[in-house]
Amino acid sequence: MTFAAPVEPAGWAFETPGTFVVPPGLRFAGVRLRALRATRPLAAEVLVPVTGILRSVLAGLRTVVEVQANPFVMRAAAQAVPFGVPTFYLVFEPGTTFEPFSDGDFAPAGEPLANVAEVQIVCAGQDRLARDPALWSRLIATAGAPDGWVAFADAVETATAGPDPPVLLLDHAGAPVDDAAVEITVGQTTVTATLTPDDHGDVQRAVARMHAADPGGMPLTSLFASGPTARLRPIGTDIEIAAVDDGVFAAASLDATAQRRHLAFTDLRDWFAPQFASPIAGTPLPDYSRGNRFTPFVNGKPYFDDLFERLRDAATAARDGLAGGLHLVGGWKTFPDEQLTEPQPHEDGVLDLPTTLIQAATLLDSHGGATRFLSPQFIQLDPGSPVETAELVFVSTLIGVAFAGMDVDFLRSDPAGAVILIGLFAANAIAIDWIISSDGRALEPNADMLEVFSSLPSVESAFGPHPATVEDNPAAPPLSGFPFDQLVTLIRHFGFYHQKFAVVAAGERRFAYCGGIDINPNRLDDARHLQAGPYHDVHAKIEGPAARDVEVSFQQRWSRDGGGTSLAFQPDGDYGDVGGDVVQVARTYFRAADPSRRLNFAPNGDRTILDTMLRAISHAREYIYIADQYFTPPAQYCDTLVNKVASGDIGALVIALPSSPDQPFGEVQRYHLVDRLREADGGRGIVRIGYPRRHYTVAENQLRASSGRLVLLADLPPAPGVNPTIVLGPKARLPQPPFWVAVDGELMYAYNESISTNPDPAKGLVFDVVRGGETRLFRGGPVTPASGPRPRDHKAGAAATVVSFAGIYVHAKMMIVDDVFIGIGSANLNRRGLCHDGEITAFSVPEQLRTSPANPAAALRRQLWAEMLDLPMTIAGPLLADPIAAARLFDRAPFEGNRFTDVDAVPTKLMWDATFGDGIVLNVLRALLVDDFVVFDHEKIFDAIVDPTSAVETA
Repeated sequence: MTFAAPVEPAGWAFETPGTFVVPPGLRFAGVRLRALRATRPLAAEVLVPVTGILRSVLAGLRTVVEVQANPFVMRAAAQAVPFGVPTFYLVFEPGTTFEPFSDGDFAPAGEPLANVAEVQIVCAGQDRLARDPALWSRLIATAGAPDGWVAFADAVETATAGPDPPVLLLDHAGAPVDDAAVEITVGQTTVTATLTPDDHGDVQRAVARMHAADPGGMPLTSLFASGPTARLRPIGTDIEIAAVDDGVFAAASLDATAQRRHLAFTDLRDWFAPQFASPIAGTPLPDYSRGNRFTPFVNGKPYFDDLFERLRDAATAARDGLAGGLHLVGGWKTFPDEQLTEPQPHEDGVLDLPTTLIQAATLLDSHGGATRFLSPQFIQLDPGSPVETAELVFVSTLIGVAFAGMDVDFLRSDPAGAVILIGLFAANAIAIDWIISSDGRALEPNADMLEVFSSLPSVESAFGPHPATVEDNPAAPPLSGFPFDQLVTLIRHFGFYHQKFAVVAAGERRFAYCGGIDINPNRLDDARHLQAGPYHDVHAKIEGPAARDVEVSFQQRWSRDGGGTSLAFQPDGDYGDVGGDVVQVARTYFRAADPSRRLNFAPNGDRTILDTMLRAISHAREYIYIADQYFTPPAQYCDTLVNKVASGDIGALVIALPSSPDQPFGEVQRYHLVDRLREADGGRGIVRIGYPRRHYTVAENQLRASSGRLVLLADLPPAPGVNPTIVLGPKARLPQPPFWVAVDGELMYAYNESISTNPDPAKGLVFDVVRGGETRLFRGGPVTPASGPRPRDHKAGAAATVVSFAGIYVHAKMMIVDDVFIGIGSANLNRRGLCHDGEITAFSVPEQLRTSPANPAAALRRQLWAEMLDLPMTIAGPLLADPIAAARLFDRAPFEGNRFTDVDAVPTKLMWDATFGDGIVLNVLRALLVDDFVVFDHEKIFDAIVDPTSAVETA
């Protein structure tokens, strides 16, 4: 038996006294729920209401027994209950004698707990919404509970939900509101009720209280005294309200009835900041719009599949004489000729599905459609600039970490390429002259975007040079000092249009896309992350009125950089009311110090992305999830996030990052914020910061099948010593360091070829290694002791295998708050992304808030967390439904199946990381013969070039 009525209805009286706050030490600690009080003249049995695990705590003088349902024995029932696996709290008065049990005991439903004359019964669902007992008991009854439970639900409903049932007003997180004003309209009468904490969110109780105190001021005695409905309008700037009971939602107000009496609401102004930019011509983008459909894509394949389907729709529309076209703003690097989706079998009368960007543009061209491409410009050389080789190489390397024009993954995985590239340029004066004379176009990663489409008459492709100069960056040091007097003497442009968005016109329909995914085949990874360079990213599709805001954003950019050519189509499609999502399209643009450089569409810059993020963090009540490539945000963001953790207002902050940031000198900035967040946490278990790492695999073999299959050529003692080394062979099978190697099952990290004496130079090589805790394979950092494989004794001849612990590169730029707010875009959490470069992000709140079991924010969080935790989606639903409980799964050890790894769980001797220690950037400086004192001035390089800002940061 899964459920059992906690009390036999006969002889018990039921009432709803108000709100119960779950005490510390229990699963839903701090959550405010509605209580049911059961009393009777003589003591009777109280039973375990659901098969599960028992735990008890003292709350004052009362004992609270938690019964946490076991989802594995009630899977079908849990799926049938709309709020998921329930947890019950039975609150007993002082002096209660219990049937013997210990914390953690398993108890079947119907087992006796105690004999009492009074008990409070509370039920929490995984969605954490406060439901009146009449509702939660009825939902369980209709999910297939036994007859005894049905009788219990009937009795509760009769006693507590009669002609004047409670009507609960809930906040966005589903908790009863303490202090809200609500306008009530019954027939021709409109009054305002003010709720206080004593009302426990119950509008009926507030009305009764106010009527008793002042019948003239509150003429209503009940919401339903004059009819079956009462219209409720919470007072606020722009209210979104939704019913938990039936999912009905609306702007401003809803009708409450005896069947619809759980109304969750939020003020959208608490989430969405006003649009910062005021264009010189035209009107600003709206702060947000309702009636949209917001569809997230996790990883590149579903995004590309959808995009190319819509491009075929566009070509079909053009063939039929309707609008058909594409507006695309490319990000870092766009690959026009790479296959990004699978071809489909040909169908009569249906156009072939394009699989590359060239095919899509050609298909549109052949049927009368049109395409416009905007690509960022990396290299901006002022006319006649006598820039030197060293400066050009240094700036290019620094801006991109991996040199612009080369494959980013190449330099991330093989940093020697940076030095090789420098050598090639330094040795070839002719090549440098060519680069300079072409205004740097020869180095542009997206140069082929202009070339490959030149033969298609309906395609226009242009570069978008970012106009900001170092003079617009208030954080930059004076031009007369370092680095401008030594490294960068002439180049002054360090800004970049980093936006990645597109709009497809297919007849009257418009489909807009934005996020972090470039048109790049390395984004074709999926949740399994099996490709050589595993990649995690997120994008979103927007349909509805907000799609026009993306269209206008393209129109604004094209009017500046499109060379005077027309758009492929005008922003005048049929946007319609296509869904139930509120969406804001927000941007970042710099504020120019000189009016000659200002953007007409954002003359004072734009920081709407930052402002909306700050509002969302401040308004969080349960959890915040962040994924970001860099995580070196400006000071205001840092302070807001740290203060939110310190306040204890949220139960979980989960941050997913790459294992090592490829932002030059960014690791110093990142770890400063990480330390602040951990300090603010104070050991309460709120903060989890880490990176996803693929489970170890045999290293990829590129030369021969035996590569990486090695033999230990000298004894390896269990005590690593001060500078441990390992001798491995044969030489032909050895990879270049750094690499992980397993010797008889012990994993260790070889980070350098050693200068120690080689006992067998003919057969092998000696490598410096880290072993044990120094590998920090399991965890590391100041909060908990570093942990790794236990060093053991290994004899010469032992088998050794090179293995891969590939970090899954987090390129996503997104956040989710409280299962009610989503942000997906191109803006990284750094000053470039939020205060300087060109960025675009879409923020969304579902109009149903959290009232729908299909809540899109919760669904996205479950999908993302299942990927991070390496859980199959078939079981992730019930395990991840409760975000606070699910956040604890990030604490599992990697070898228990978890991909998410502590941010400090990286070897202590990492090579080629982009820090001021021993990374690519420092090697570039040394190759250019820059004095070593530059190492101590890395902050000036960071502020001036790597992560510039503008006055919009302090606006």
